[in-house]
Amino acid sequence: MKRKTTIFLLLLLHATVFGQVPTAEWTEGAADTNGSALHTLVLRDVPAGSRVWFQELFDGKKSVEGPVMHHYQGTSWYIDIPQSGTVTLKYYGRPLPRHSWAPEAFILQQKGKPDQPMEVAYHFVKQKDTINVTNRYTPQGGEISFGDIIPRVKRMHYGTEPMEDSGEHPAGWYRITIWDFDNVWVEYEDEDGAFYAQKTLDKLQEPLVPFTIEDWPDMQYRGFMLDVVRDFRTVDEVLAILDLMASWKLNTLHFHIADDESWCLEIKELPELTEYGAHHELPDWNLWETAALKPTCNGRIGYRSYYTTEEYKMILRYAWARRIRVIPEFDTPGHSRASIKAMQAYERRTGDTTFRLQDPADTSHYWSAQDFTDNVLSVYLPGVYKFYGVVFDEVFRLHHEAGVPLPAIHIGGDEVPDGAWAGRDRKAMKGLFINGMLDLAEERGIKLAGWEDIARGLDSATTERLRKSLYFLNVWNTKGIEGFPVVLSPADYTYLDLAYNDSPEEIGLNWAGYVDERKTFSLQPKEYVGDIIGVEAALWSSQLRSFSDATYQMLPKGLGTAERAWNAFPDWPSEAAFAADFARFYSIIVAKEVPWWKGLGLRYSNKAKTHTP
Repeated sequence: MKRKTTIFLLLLLHATVFGQVPTAEWTEGAADTNGSALHTLVLRDVPAGSRVWFQELFDGKKSVEGPVMHHYQGTSWYIDIPQSGTVTLKYYGRPLPRHSWAPEAFILQQKGKPDQPMEVAYHFVKQKDTINVTNRYTPQGGEISFGDIIPRVKRMHYGTEPMEDSGEHPAGWYRITIWDFDNVWVEYEDEDGAFYAQKTLDKLQEPLVPFTIEDWPDMQYRGFMLDVVRDFRTVDEVLAILDLMASWKLNTLHFHIADDESWCLEIKELPELTEYGAHHELPDWNLWETAALKPTCNGRIGYRSYYTTEEYKMILRYAWARRIRVIPEFDTPGHSRASIKAMQAYERRTGDTTFRLQDPADTSHYWSAQDFTDNVLSVYLPGVYKFYGVVFDEVFRLHHEAGVPLPAIHIGGDEVPDGAWAGRDRKAMKGLFINGMLDLAEERGIKLAGWEDIARGLDSATTERLRKSLYFLNVWNTKGIEGFPVVLSPADYTYLDLAYNDSPEEIGLNWAGYVDERKTFSLQPKEYVGDIIGVEAALWSSQLRSFSDATYQMLPKGLGTAERAWNAFPDWPSEAAFAADFARFYSIIVAKEVPWWKGLGLRYSNKAKTHTP
């Protein structure tokens, strides 16, 4: 009781001496017949003349009571406060598919004072139907055996009799022969195979029994795409994710580190990239972003959201010790707002216009997929290629100093909005850009990678040139492209940021449907076209707010992708065969993976939602 009384007195003293602490309260409205809902936002103890910022997913709003809500860029909105005290707003918006779509990250901004985060309380509409939360699947398929691990091994044989060699020794191949606890023989094709053999041994339960395993990956590229731009992951969090990847025998971290919202890698020659483009802070009354980018997703302030060169090299070395290659992605020529704005800040400081990324005379009007209106590079400017020449050189240097390979640099290439490059031929601009990036790559002996969009709509000469310098295309929205190396990352099967199901309590988007471990497990690479070299899971972070959210979306659904990357060609002659195979797979998750996650304190999903009529 004494402690509670002390806290109360401290709060009372704070309120008396320093004034009331501003708070927000948001109430969800019920959906009407027009497909909208009337939501209510109450701001308490806000001073007149201040401004309240918040983040909400891309969505038009119509105010019907109280101050006007202004859209800034991306997910950023603000409200100018006309009077002190309590301000009530009512506005029409879309009904929430999930609670994670509600407005958040409320920040009070006043001239001459530090920005102040605001506590927010939520009141959500109660569901009309009854939601039963149960275990997602009942483990079945027989008793889990000593050799059952994920990804599952190709061949296993109990006993001391020798197992006939399969004759297949691709990259990553290994064989483990166990006679007894002190007599284990390991053979392997290469260093990757040696590492995978050790990971398999780590997962085998003791005491060891007489046993032989022969195993190899079907796909030579087994990837995980980590977006740290919208919700930043610390170095320690990235290392923890690398440990999960190594456990699943994934071998490539596709590191999404530059996009509209932030630039997350230090480039010493261009300090504004991180000093301006990565500090998600709200400097004093910085409407025009003269000092730094405004936060556009998680809204957190006062933290550093980029990796120094030394931290990046630490990540590279940690990954390579686990036989994981790192491919950094700098999304271009759309999705480039952070770099564009940072280079404008660089120009203001130095007067140097040679790194200009966007033409001041450009009259283009467009609206990007994430609600940006100024995020496309002016690809006809020489500054674009001078800038990326510096970036390529720095990335090459960091990988060289870390002593690890640089398989490729990923240039993105997706979602360039209609309306960009006004007055210029769109196909010509795309060809100009691809050829310019190929010039940089070829001069440095670097391979390029990109989303499938970069290979479409090119002339034959550019297409052929791209083929020669391309490591892979990420296929995310189609069934593939003939004649190109393809990494499968179809949104409706491998995007881990999509919600597990339609429960409002889940995290995530649903524009490509719902994805759980059953969906990722069901991917069939043989149904896609092109030279399929790999499979990749993707974790976009616009709906994440913590490492806990990240692991929840990864576990267990990420294991289905890892399984399909290692064992790419399952034989399911019927739905019943698929169901039995998945049941066995999920049984292994419950028996072998979940205890490990619990020991590490990782948040994971193990519940399913069913509706009762």
